Amino acid sequence: MSRSYCTIEYANGYFAGRLHSEAWEGTVEADKEKALQQATRMIDRQVLAGCKTDKEQVLAFPRYPDEEVPEAVRQACCEEALALLERGNSQRRKLQQEGVQSFALGNMSETFSTGAGKGLLSQEAKELLRPWLLGGVFIT
Repeated sequence: MSRSYCTIEYANGYFAGRLHSEAWEGTVEADKEKALQQATRMIDRQVLAGCKTDKEQVLAFPRYPDEEVPEAVRQACCEEALALLERGNSQRRKLQQEGVQSFALGNMSETFSTGAGKGLLSQEAKELLRPWLLGGVFIT
């Protein structure tokens, strides 16, 4: 049973051709695996269009009519894993996840938008997943 959309070997090859991937390169194998698995869980928590190809499959991808996990999803998994390694455990992220709307420290203050800290960290991953992401709508 696969717990990630890509292997460490796939991710190593992906990052070999990508700028600014030092956080990946400097991470031990066990933490790379954890980052890929957590990125996969975060992708699977998104509101996705369509349905699983096989109702018995554990992960959300592939989606019907695909038989294999699309390359863009594998790449998104890599991008999200990198973002997790770079900033997934930051104090700022923790405040956002706890629902803090704003804070101040001396002369510096920051206000977070509603829903900040939820969803994917990587904008690149969001762009790669765009064909499968359902957008929200406001009903009044």
